[in-house]
Amino acid sequence: MALNNEEVLENLKEQLKSVSEQYEQLSVTRLKLMGAIDVLEQIADSSKEENETGSVEVVEPEGGE
Repeated sequence: MALNNEEVLENLKEQLKSVSEQYEQLSVTRLKLMGAIDVLEQIADSSKEENETGSVEVVEPEGGE
């Protein structure tokens, strides 16, 4: 059974709609992943800075000046 042009056109439009919806969902997921990665990188960077700076020890000169 051969399909006519109208049936093929409808099938293609349905496929395009489905792919467009999937694309939109993937785009949202991609943005969420990028945001999560950015936040975690910022946390990791601030942890490194805290570890690098650590605490400062003040040494007073002998003699009680």
